[in-house]
Amino acid sequence: MVSLSPRDEGTEMSHITVDLPRLQRLLGGPELARLRQRLRGKLLRGGGGRLTLSQASHSERAAVERLVGRPPRQGKSLSVDLGALSHALARAGVSGDLRVALEALDGPLVDGRAEREDARQRWDALLDACLPEAERLGVGAWLEDLRRGGQLKRLAAGSEAQGRLLLDQALAVLARLPARGMTMSTLAAECLGDAHALDAGRPVSALVRRALARHWRGGVALANPDERSTWAHAEVLLGGDITSAVLTLRLPVRGGDGLEMALEGYQRLAEPTWLTLRQLLRHPPEWDVEGRAVFVCENPAVLAEAAERLGTDAAPLVATWGRPGAAVLTLLEQLEAAGAMLHYHGDFDWPGISIANALLSRFSMRPWRMGGGDLEAYSHLEGKPLEGRPLDALWDTCLRATMELRGQALHEEQLIEVLLGDLIL
Repeated sequence: MVSLSPRDEGTEMSHITVDLPRLQRLLGGPELARLRQRLRGKLLRGGGGRLTLSQASHSERAAVERLVGRPPRQGKSLSVDLGALSHALARAGVSGDLRVALEALDGPLVDGRAEREDARQRWDALLDACLPEAERLGVGAWLEDLRRGGQLKRLAAGSEAQGRLLLDQALAVLARLPARGMTMSTLAAECLGDAHALDAGRPVSALVRRALARHWRGGVALANPDERSTWAHAEVLLGGDITSAVLTLRLPVRGGDGLEMALEGYQRLAEPTWLTLRQLLRHPPEWDVEGRAVFVCENPAVLAEAAERLGTDAAPLVATWGRPGAAVLTLLEQLEAAGAMLHYHGDFDWPGISIANALLSRFSMRPWRMGGGDLEAYSHLEGKPLEGRPLDALWDTCLRATMELRGQALHEEQLIEVLLGDLIL
């Protein structure tokens, strides 16, 4: 005999004795597992009434008939009165009632749905407590993103205490940004006391990168930004960051020391200039571009020809060299903040449309000879067959149909003469 003491909910209850060997013989065993599971579910949903079990097995039918003392019946379904079954167990001295019997055989009855709802409310409360600080930092939508996707719960391995710690750490890092060229390890050491806390693979790093990529100051102009571009968006350097660079021509700066002096010299000479991400973040130039047009092209060949043929008559120009990297995005952010009027041209192919969509949705940037009418004007120029997944252009709803009808790509190198005409000051 086993004595069980139910949870006291305010009323003194006597110990309930369960005759476990008899209970096992009457209602235990794997052959009755389905019946017990259905009975448990019925009790969790309110407990009373009848349970109908379809395609009842001989073992299930025999167990019920034996417990309630009714004669054998035929049929595919089995109907069980839960009240009668509970009374039969108590009357036989096997257990206090049906619930006690089921818990003795398979453990406590737990309402999984109610538990999940309770857990969801606790996680919601945790996120709500951090909302004022997140909104102050301009990343309130980030918390809603975490709420919908459940990323915080996964990173915290289901621990609410760990989840709150991760949120507090992530908000502490976001509050320190922008970092003006600080390395990621220095940032991590200053904010979190661990130089490796923001390394890839660390939970708090994943949270911060998600905020930066999608929400902090407009996010990064890439659907799936690489780690370097994500951190550069917050002016944080990964290592030395001298491998990420952007090619420029005649970008005007205000007089100053250091990098401004070098850029002034290159501007006078009309020489193409490489700027590394390190230079842009550690020594951000004071760009003299307010209200001025700055052109952005995809292919460096356009910039090279502008330098060669237009010289000092060339308008300011930046080349993304295909899909923009961290240095390109950082420079565009700086130019936009300085008041530049950005104009973009890229290839008339599906990757080119993807790049243009990303840039024009992120920056206050105007398309430069990138409409369907422009493409039709160049119909005499042949190109390679279009490859990849077709995309709608955000700035021209007719461009996709025009490109599909043409069926051929049109690359910037084929339009250099036209583009140079726009670049003459």
